[in-house]
Amino acid sequence: MVPLSDGPGIADIRAGLASAARGADASPLAQAFRAWVLGIADPMVELAKGAAMALGSPGARSAGHVAILGYASTDPRLAEVFSVPFRDGVVWLGSRSWFRPHQPPTLEADGPSALGLALGVRRLLDLRDAEWLGVLVVRGASAAGLSDFNRSLMTAAAHILEAPARRDLAAMLPEARVALAELGVVPADPDCRRPAWSNALRFEPAMGGPAHASIALRAFDALCETNMPARLGRLEPDDVLRVLQGVERSLRLWTWEERPRTTKSRLVRWEIESEYHVQNMLWAILAPLFPDLNAEEYTPPVGHKNPRMDLTVPSLGLVIEVKFVRPVVSFAKVVEEIAADAALYRVDPRWRVLIPFVWDDTFRTEEHPKLIEGLRKLEMVHDAVVVSRPGKMARDDRARARPGRTETGRRSPTRASATTGTPPSTFSAETASLVSIKETE
Repeated sequence: MVPLSDGPGIADIRAGLASAARGADASPLAQAFRAWVLGIADPMVELAKGAAMALGSPGARSAGHVAILGYASTDPRLAEVFSVPFRDGVVWLGSRSWFRPHQPPTLEADGPSALGLALGVRRLLDLRDAEWLGVLVVRGASAAGLSDFNRSLMTAAAHILEAPARRDLAAMLPEARVALAELGVVPADPDCRRPAWSNALRFEPAMGGPAHASIALRAFDALCETNMPARLGRLEPDDVLRVLQGVERSLRLWTWEERPRTTKSRLVRWEIESEYHVQNMLWAILAPLFPDLNAEEYTPPVGHKNPRMDLTVPSLGLVIEVKFVRPVVSFAKVVEEIAADAALYRVDPRWRVLIPFVWDDTFRTEEHPKLIEGLRKLEMVHDAVVVSRPGKMARDDRARARPGRTETGRRSPTRASATTGTPPSTFSAETASLVSIKETE
C-alpha cells in the first residue's frame, strides 16, 4: 500500500478537477454541458433562455445554441418549455450544408454540440426527423485530426441516434465512457474503469478545457462511489465514510439462515446484540483497508473521566463512535451523547474528525434523515452513518425483552454508568478486553 502521507489526497484531486471544469471563461455551451454532466440544475434555465433568444436572431444563432436547448431538454421541467425553439433550431441546422470544401468545420468537429443535439432529438423528436444529424456525427467521428474528446462525444451521439455505420464505443476515451455510462447514455464497460481512473488523476486543464474536465470529474466521482480510492494518493476521512456507508449493502449476505445450508450443518445466525458486535463487524470490514485502525483508544483524562473511543484511525485523526439504539432510546438521546463524546475527544488534539455509526435495532428508518442532519451539525462530526437492523434478522418477543439483565462492559465517556444487555456466551473475555462498549440503552 502507498504510504498514507504520500501524494495528493482524493479531495485535492477532486478540487482540481472541479476548478478546471468551472473554467473562468467557459462558453455558455461549455457551461450547459458541465451542468448536464454534473447534474447541476440551477444554471440551465438561464442558459436555455439565452440560447432561445439567440436563435431568434439569424445573425447570432449557432449550433451551440440549439445544443444548449438539447441539454436543457433532459430536465423534464424544461423539455416542454423549450421544445419549440429546439425543433426550429434542428430544422434550421438540417437545411445547412456541412463538410464544405475549404471551409473550417464547426458542428462537424464539435463534440459537445453534437451530443447536446442528439440528446434533444431523442427526447423531443422522432429520430427519423434528424437523420442528417446521424450522418454528420458518424462522418465527424471518423474525421482525421479530430481530438479524442470530441471523437468520444461524436461517437456517443451516433449511438444515441442509432446511426448506421457508427463507430464502436471502444473508440471513446475511458473517462468519457465511464461518465456517460453513469448518465445512462451508453452501456457501461468495466474494463474502462482503471484507465479512466488513471486519466482523471493525471488530468490537466491544458488537456481539454472545461468540457473535458467535467467529464473527467463525473467519471472520478463515479469511480469513487464504486471503488475504494485508497490505491493512489493519501487516505482521507471520506474514504472511511464511504466504506461505512457500504455496510448496509454488505448485510445483504449476512448469515441469517431459515434452515441449515447443508444436511451436516446446524442452523447459523450471526446475531448482532450489542455495540460489541457492531464494533467487531466494523473492525472486520475496516482493518484490511486501514492498517493503523485501532480499537479502544484513550484520550488524556478530563477531570474524573477517562474518555475511550470505539475505533480510531490515528493517521487521519479520526474517531468512529458506535451507538446501538434499542426501542426505549430516542434519537435525540443519541445526538446528546455524541455531542458529549465529541466535547471530550476534542481535548486531545490528535483527534480532529468524528464519524458516528448508529445501529438502529428498531427499524425507525423514517427518522434517519433527521438524525443524520442533527449529527452533521455537531462540532467535529464529519458525517454520520445510520444502519437499520435488516428485516430478515427479525427478533421474537423474547429476544427484544430481557428484563432485569444488564450488559457488562466499560462505561461510555459521556455517562457514569451504562445499563445494557449481557454479551452472548460466544463473545469471549479476550475479545471483550480488546473492544470497547458504550451502548445507548
